[in-house]
Amino acid sequence: MIRRNGEEKVYGYWAFFGHEMTSGYAYVIPYGQSLEKLVPGCVISVETSYVRVERFRRLKSAELTGIFRPQERSGDYWIQGTIHQVMRNEAGGMDCMEVVVEDASFILDADETNCDVNVEAGDGVAFEIIGLQLFDEGL
Repeated sequence: MIRRNGEEKVYGYWAFFGHEMTSGYAYVIPYGQSLEKLVPGCVISVETSYVRVERFRRLKSAELTGIFRPQERSGDYWIQGTIHQVMRNEAGGMDCMEVVVEDASFILDADETNCDVNVEAGDGVAFEIIGLQLFDEGL
């Protein structure tokens, strides 16, 4: 299957994956666009990406982080994690943030997160990932 990643066309395939926190479907994009080493049961190191983010919000202090849960639609996941870092622009506004859930991290930019929500490193946040993509790092 061919899919757009920004302006670039990349090919990959939908695959069922397993992780310590979750399992489910994601669109896997092989390193160097080669499918040779990706066989059922193989273990690969990946970087996460996605088609879009929905329902982003800051968590209340009593709400849990460390949640990476598949949703009804294949490839979609509910995330409740902790902001590891916030990258700001020269004007002091947020450019993007890194959200960590155990050993998985997601980079979200200001347009995707309703940047009017005031968040800082250490805050808990929740959001839905639509169309999880796993980029094989080729390690």
